[in-house]
Amino acid sequence: MWRIVWTDERHHMLELSDFSNRLVCLSRKFAGESQSHRCYAVACFAVSITTTSTQKQMNFKTLLGISGCSVVAPLVIFAVVLTALLAMVIPQMPFGQDQAWQWMLGTPQPVTRPPLPSPDGKPIISGNGQWCVTRAYQETPEESHLNAGRVQGYVRDANGQPLAGVPIHVSWDGDEGGITQVTEANGYYVFILSPGDYHVQVAQGQSQVVSFRTNIRAYYGHYTYDVDFAAGNCFSEAGNYNKNPNAPQGLPVSGRITATFHDWQYLLKIGRIHEGIDIAVSVGTPVAATMSGKVTQAGNYGAWGNMVMVQNGPWEIIVAHLSVVDVKLGQEVSAGSVLGKSGNTGFSTGPHVHYEVRYNGMPIDPQNIAAYLNDTPSATPTRP
Repeated sequence: MWRIVWTDERHHMLELSDFSNRLVCLSRKFAGESQSHRCYAVACFAVSITTTSTQKQMNFKTLLGISGCSVVAPLVIFAVVLTALLAMVIPQMPFGQDQAWQWMLGTPQPVTRPPLPSPDGKPIISGNGQWCVTRAYQETPEESHLNAGRVQGYVRDANGQPLAGVPIHVSWDGDEGGITQVTEANGYYVFILSPGDYHVQVAQGQSQVVSFRTNIRAYYGHYTYDVDFAAGNCFSEAGNYNKNPNAPQGLPVSGRITATFHDWQYLLKIGRIHEGIDIAVSVGTPVAATMSGKVTQAGNYGAWGNMVMVQNGPWEIIVAHLSVVDVKLGQEVSAGSVLGKSGNTGFSTGPHVHYEVRYNGMPIDPQNIAAYLNDTPSATPTRP
């Protein structure tokens, strides 16, 4: 609310409340009476200025109103401009419009699981070597970067600590050169990629290789791939086994769970996300497969110690820190088959089994698999 106040040289103040009086005030000012009569625009949102007489000078309330005008008006204009810009930008986003507006309006947001990656975006792990792939999956559209395809990840030593200065090489079909860059101080690397077929590996010694394609997304932008490496001694076969795949059932051993999926205490203590569960058991306890499938990876995977991966369709299970591996690479196993014996190998604080479940390469909660089953996508939407 704005009020126009006119004063004469005796500082009598008269509130002009209607539009015609405002015009009178302005006409007097432009007619040459500005020396003896002045008009003031006063912000009255907090201070009520009433008609007064015989004031020798502006009172404190008037000064407060004028100062309020000078402070509040720019803030109001800024808020209006910001809201207008957000109203233009948010509808252009390919996802999250409703959620963004609800957040702006203060509506409580439900906690949701990240969507599962599609089967056609699953990267292929191949080869053997001193550098082992410990994670490789295509991020979902909600997670992926908007303006460019990329592959990113971390490189760690046998104790799970980040390694700086390790060369990572990315090549593509039809080019024997490719690009090489070294990891940062925290072991992180990232490559920005255009659509195409790529291969990523550690360019030092012998390394497993991850192959993938950066599809163009349905709206715009490209997919992101997460690929982690660790020092070790590993062997793998292509994970293309598909024979009546079913979700894993139960746990590989019976024991006390000492660390859960995405355990925050583990993150604070170890410094990285825990993508499985830890089950405390004595050394030598038989470790069983929780689903049927084919052994696609086996060996010493650095911080994981002795590890076995079983794959069937989109599902993969991992058991790690084993003292003994009782299966061979490429061997078909049934649910309940013994994969090895529990141990304390790799980066381990005590005898236990580390157990992971993955869907198309992405780790999910082994104790809450049923929650994901209704979210399994059939294909990735892409542009022709």
